[in-house]
Amino acid sequence: MNIKIKADLREIGRKSVLKDYRKNGFIPAVIYKAGEKGTNILLPDLEFKKLYKKAIGEVAFYEIAVNGNEITTVLKEKQIDPVSREFVHLDFVELLEGQKITLDVPLKFMGTPLGVEEGGIIDIILRSIKVTCLPKNVPDNIEIDISNMNVGESIYFGDLDLENLETDISDDSAIVNVVAAMSEEEYEASLEASLEAEEEEIEALEDEVKEDKAEESEKSEDNSDEEKSEETDKE
Repeated sequence: MNIKIKADLREIGRKSVLKDYRKNGFIPAVIYKAGEKGTNILLPDLEFKKLYKKAIGEVAFYEIAVNGNEITTVLKEKQIDPVSREFVHLDFVELLEGQKITLDVPLKFMGTPLGVEEGGIIDIILRSIKVTCLPKNVPDNIEIDISNMNVGESIYFGDLDLENLETDISDDSAIVNVVAAMSEEEYEASLEASLEAEEEEIEALEDEVKEDKAEESEKSEDNSDEEKSEETDKE
């Protein structure tokens, strides 16, 4: 998805200046370009949020108009306030022809599995994958047809057709499974087993802490005995 938005240049200032920008309805951002200094910009907050929401679930190319120039970019990193959930700062990377870029591409699952109609449950393991490719080969998303999946079946990474896309994910990595729904008894048994395993892990950690304290105590006593011995020898 291509998104057009206008931005203003900004000067680097103190944190108080950045806060003022945000109070006045702007998001501080930087456009990075390989081998060059970043371009500091301001984006209109409300407009950007509206466009950002439209692009959820797809790879978005932001065509940012700055000082008469239009720069094609991708959003590389975003800082969000943990309380207000507002954008605090944005990092964009300029796309250059012939230069590969690494980014996350969303997975789009198409259809309803046959196994779900029989009472199964979809277990989605990956919702996006990190790929490296040329800008011209970046897909909006990767569609995966799951309509013919039965209970007990899985789709693996090696089943996907990812022409011109590079990734480190192994072919035997599962992306989505269709599993049988658990009965109430099975769910309770699974929950009980999980709680027991958690308790055992906590007990093991507590035992390790006790052993460490005992060792420290022994070392402290040994050191004390050595100091007393040295004092006796001096006398």
